[in-house]
Amino acid sequence: MIILVGTALALELSADCPAGGFLSFGSCERVRPFAVGVLLLSAVLYIGGLSAVRAWSAGLQRRRVADARAARDWYLLAAAVGLLVAPLLAFTLASALR
Repeated sequence: MIILVGTALALELSADCPAGGFLSFGSCERVRPFAVGVLLLSAVLYIGGLSAVRAWSAGLQRRRVADARAARDWYLLAAAVGLLVAPLLAFTLASALR
């Protein structure tokens, strides 16, 4: 996710401003700051969510409620769902705070 976000940011910020990059849809002044903010917030939410799931599953393992396989399954489920949910939540939060 970090490599993907870094690549998208590099491509967006290296594009010429009158034309704009693939995230700003040709509007550098208005859309580019919003798109960059959504992208960064999405990465923070994704990493934060995965860290929370990892801490939760480690706690389950410590209490001997789950084994390593269950912890891995929860982590993979959170990673897959997070790829879809994090950008949508970031867009919603950035729009509401605008």
